[in-house]
Amino acid sequence: MTSKEIDLHRLMGEPRSCLVRDTGGGKGPFEILSPGVGLYDRPPAVGTCVRPGSFAGYLTVLRRYYHLLIPEGHYGIVTDLHVTARKQHVGYGEPLFRVDPETSPVSGEEVDRGEEEAETPEEGVPEGTFGVRSPTDGIFYRRADPRSPAYVEEGSVVSAGTVLALVEVMKCFNPIVYPGGPEFPPTARIQRVIPRDASEVKHGQVLFVVEPA
Repeated sequence: MTSKEIDLHRLMGEPRSCLVRDTGGGKGPFEILSPGVGLYDRPPAVGTCVRPGSFAGYLTVLRRYYHLLIPEGHYGIVTDLHVTARKQHVGYGEPLFRVDPETSPVSGEEVDRGEEEAETPEEGVPEGTFGVRSPTDGIFYRRADPRSPAYVEEGSVVSAGTVLALVEVMKCFNPIVYPGGPEFPPTARIQRVIPRDASEVKHGQVLFVVEPA
């Protein structure tokens, strides 16, 4: 691992699932809560459809950045933001935004089916392979700087914690790290790199297709 990769690992913590507080009796609206104390930034916009694993913002704790994720079993449309300022200090369990499943255009069953359909050959993720997706909108970079080699190439073998690329958001370079198990093989081979270097990517877009090594 290079010194730049080590520095990135020092800046980026493991993704964290948010806490949830039901406000509608278990089937109605619920609030997404902060899983820790820190500076919260980049919530999903009002009207965004979220589902388990969707990007829920960043939390900076002691100069480390954490991707926040929607926890399992929760989906719907973001209807209200409780935190609107950039890099606002939040406490543990503080409400970040409100989600209403009743206004979602899909049911829970359809969400599950939609996730299965997302990994189809039409999107570049053939059966038997896995798609590593972008946690946010940004600019995709395959290397730390123009003179450095790419983090990975097609055919590279990776394991949990391997840096695959960077996504730049507002001058903040966020490493895309191979997550490993249980959702992905513990060791995998890069079958395909989809975006071009220095191209714009969207939240949820497949960046890499990997296969068990």
